[in-house]
Amino acid sequence: MTRKRGVIAASILLAAAACPGGNDARPGDSAGFPAAQEKPAIMRAVDGISGWTQMGDVETYTKDGLYGYIDGGAEIVFQYGFRELAVFKFKPAAATDLPARKELVLEIYRMESAEAAFGIYSTKLEGEEEGWPGIKSDHWVSASQGGLVKGDYMVNILAPECTGREIGEFAAALEPKIPGNGTTRPKGMDWLPRDGMVVGSWKYIKGPLAAQNESPFLEGSFWGFDAGKEQGATEAYSAKYGVAPGVSKLVIVKFENAPETGALDDHVLALFKEYLKDVRRDGETLAGKNEAGRWFLFGHKGLFAALVLGDPDRKAAQTRLDLALALASR
Repeated sequence: MTRKRGVIAASILLAAAACPGGNDARPGDSAGFPAAQEKPAIMRAVDGISGWTQMGDVETYTKDGLYGYIDGGAEIVFQYGFRELAVFKFKPAAATDLPARKELVLEIYRMESAEAAFGIYSTKLEGEEEGWPGIKSDHWVSASQGGLVKGDYMVNILAPECTGREIGEFAAALEPKIPGNGTTRPKGMDWLPRDGMVVGSWKYIKGPLAAQNESPFLEGSFWGFDAGKEQGATEAYSAKYGVAPGVSKLVIVKFENAPETGALDDHVLALFKEYLKDVRRDGETLAGKNEAGRWFLFGHKGLFAALVLGDPDRKAAQTRLDLALALASR
């Protein structure tokens, strides 16, 4: 009888070990996801945020489950390089004077690299976002939400009932707990001229969805944003320039393989003719204007191309285009 009980007990233990997820599984986990002890600590618990208490368990989402959490928005995250998402919910601690109805949702995205984390973070930037004292990593804070990027992690803070101060204080307490040595931006961000740039408006564009969201002039398979890793996908870097209402955009495109000059020019020419008027070639630059009289320019050099989109000053647009190509190709 003793031996039989031992065999049954061993069978139960083996069956439990074979079951996916176990006690560490959360909504959205895939069957083969690693146990909690293999995850970074920040993806398992966030403790010590003054004035706030965590509600319930962390929810972990891997690639299979992210579609259910971000309805319609998961694919762009995958194109940057996604590993997992941890979602925490907080309520005001009993000792604070914050209304009990307030709830804060913390999303921590663990990406494949620090550059990927910056990329998905940058998709939300418009420029001139407010910061918070003491936070060294790239971040922004506003009433009801905030974000930061540090190491391989991109963080969203969502709290519709909270003030900017409450979001800022939460972010300042959280930032030291996120692994990494600050924010790592892709090298290509250095190719964007600083003169006239709208502070904080820069973006790292990776994948066809981010490209399409950035501008209709980046649509089309000829750019190569949808190429696989084996072929080497195109990437781009953008920023806004000028002062409202005369704000324009500069995009620097980096190809993995030099495109055929004639074919690239023909594709961009077709786009310009579709969206612009007075399309012409001025030397090595393709130029056109929209209905508002704003200038759109295109040029390329080796592995790089550049677009100026919507600049009111033709001369300034050309200067910025030429400088961008020079910085990228040097």
